[in-house]
Amino acid sequence: MKASKAGLEQFLTYRLHVLNKLSERGSSDRYQAKLGITLPEARLIAAVGAFGPFSVMELARHANLDKSQASRAAEALMRRGLMRRDASEEDGRLVLVSLTPEGRALYRKVMPVARKWNLDFFSCLDDKEREILRRVLDKVIDASLAED
Repeated sequence: MKASKAGLEQFLTYRLHVLNKLSERGSSDRYQAKLGITLPEARLIAAVGAFGPFSVMELARHANLDKSQASRAAEALMRRGLMRRDASEEDGRLVLVSLTPEGRALYRKVMPVARKWNLDFFSCLDDKEREILRRVLDKVIDASLAED
């Protein structure tokens, strides 16, 4: 992509959005082809598998989805027997979403697909460039979170 000095392409946020869309399209295609699930479903499975049961609000935040996306994906996974809802032991009014045994088995398949896609996506960078990118992104994210 050639940058135009006068266009949107000069802005980092625009370029990050383009990069994000390309990444989402590629990872979505892989999850669908290899596991028969959507990207939001894969994100939910990864979040619950890695961090444990969540409320839908917490799940949306951890999976980086809006609440309606997370809710729709969780419903689809529940219909397929991959997730379930249970009342919280600490607060009976709170409903937590967790993985079923079948969902746990799928989680063990999701993470290798995610790791492989991440490696492939950044394969144009050498090890030093990947480390620099990781540090720069961490710094920008941390600074942005500090402003909230």
